[in-house]
This record gives sequence, C-alpha cells and structure tokens, in this order.
Amino acid sequence: MKKFILVTLFIILLIAIAGFFLYRNFSQKKSAPKSPPNISPSPVLTTQVSPTLSTNTLSPPIAQFKERITKKPFGIFISPQNSPVSPERFTGFHTGVDVEYEDVTTDVPVLAIADGTIVYANTVNGYGGVAILKFTYQNQEYTALYGHLRPASLPEINKKVSQGEQIAILGTGESPETDGERRHLHFAVTKNNQVNFRGYVQNQGELASWLNPLELY
Repeated sequence: MKKFILVTLFIILLIAIAGFFLYRNFSQKKSAPKSPPNISPSPVLTTQVSPTLSTNTLSPPIAQFKERITKKPFGIFISPQNSPVSPERFTGFHTGVDVEYEDVTTDVPVLAIADGTIVYANTVNGYGGVAILKFTYQNQEYTALYGHLRPASLPEINKKVSQGEQIAILGTGESPETDGERRHLHFAVTKNNQVNFRGYVQNQGELASWLNPLELY
C-alpha cells in the first residue's frame, strides 16, 4: 500500500515538474518582443525641377509701347507736306519711334528697358526733357534716348537703374516740358554708346547710326 502511494506521489511530482517547465517556456515565448517585419525602406521621391530659362528680353519703355506707335515709326520720311502731325516743324528721316499719348491726361511713367546707367538728363531743343540710358543687351552696348519728358521728373546723371524702374514722367503736351510738341514719347536707340540727339536725319544712310527699337522686341 505504501509502495503504491509513493509511486503515485512520484508520478504527481513528475507531472508538476513537467507542467512547470511547459508553463515557463510558454510564458517566455509570449513575452518575447516580436521582430519587426522585414520591410524595405520606401524610396525617397525627388521632384526634378527644370532650370529656369532666362528670357533675356527687354522691358517696354512705356505702357502700350507697340500699340501706340501710330504716327511716326522708325525711318519714315517726314516733311510739313506729308506729316501725320499738323503743324509739322521738322523734315527728314525719323531716327526713333513716337509713342502717342494725346488722349491720356494722367501721369505716364517712362521705364528703364534694361539695367543700366543714366548718362544724360536735361532739356534739349525740340524735345523738352530728355533722359539717355546706357545699357548692354546680348553682349552689345546701346544707348536709349527718351524724349519729351517732364524736366522736373528727370533722374540724376550717373544714376544706376534697374530694368522696369521708372525713369521719369512724360511731359505735358504743347508745353515747355515737350518744347511745344504734342504729348508723346520719342524713343530712339543707338549702338556702341553713341549719344546722338537728332530726331531726324537728311538721308537714309545716316539712319545706320540708329537701330529700329522694335527690332529689340
């Protein structure tokens, strides 16, 4: 009888020991941290931006520049007999373009067509107020003459200006500001830093000193 009891107790002890190890092993597995899933990192997305292309263009010297060249374009021959302007006081081939503003009563700014330097700012017979801008465009040096400006608005000589910056104000028509001329901008361009105030020349060969401003736009 005692032997049977001892065998029974031994079997119970073995079962208890086996249960203990099974429980401990299960608990360790349950509490062990899970390994992170093996996920490849997402590729970094980069946006390719095309380089900004410089338009390398000039600004207009005044608002509605091309649309308002209606009477005297570059190179036209003018005389008192055929002029679209009456009365006409000049004769010759036109060295610039005239941008008409007789219908505008408010101030009209004139603007730097490029970064440059003001090399002249004063009154000139036939123009009234005049400003001349020296600038470089496509590796070529030019001067731009702005005529019929309000003298009181003229910039200082040797002033550095930026493209699109206001240079002066258009003068009042039929007044000393424009030397008695109608309200318009006379705009002329010469090459190689030439400063030439003539608004008309007597033969077409002389026009070679000027450039048709519209060729720059």
